[in-house]
Amino acid sequence: MKRARQILDPKPSAIISGIFVARRDLLRGMKTILGDSGFSNEEADLLVSLYGARHLAWTDLPGDDDGFVTYSALQAFLVHNPSLLSRRIAKLAREKLLETAGAKPRSGLHFNAKLVRLTNQGVQKIEPVWKRYELLSAKILAGIPGDKLQTHLEVNQEICRRIHAKINALNDLVH
Repeated sequence: MKRARQILDPKPSAIISGIFVARRDLLRGMKTILGDSGFSNEEADLLVSLYGARHLAWTDLPGDDDGFVTYSALQAFLVHNPSLLSRRIAKLAREKLLETAGAKPRSGLHFNAKLVRLTNQGVQKIEPVWKRYELLSAKILAGIPGDKLQTHLEVNQEICRRIHAKINALNDLVH
């Protein structure tokens, strides 16, 4: 039985580990979200990320004016394990869901940087998955007061900001 004190004064480790528990449980719900799409969690993560960058105006995955995103930016953005990213991109490109390109001259990118974007066919395949994700999210959060949702969002954003600041500080020490 939980003591009332734990609810009123949660330890920082309980809050952070709770994020991992929620992630684990959400992954279990991904089977429902993916439905009969044929996508693995990693493929859906890749496609949804590109869908968000190009069609939902997400600003935390930078792309160019043509909707292309660098492999490196995508790898840093993905929620799921980004290993085998090139293989996943190649597979989805063969299925005409993604298209790849090299860096354009004068783009400021390294000459051998690789770029990827979602095709119209990719949009048609991933959009229903995204809509099921939105529906599941709304159902999970139904009944939670708006002020609590706003606080939760702000806390998550602050956690991310602090983690990024620590990572950047460590990188500054090395470089």
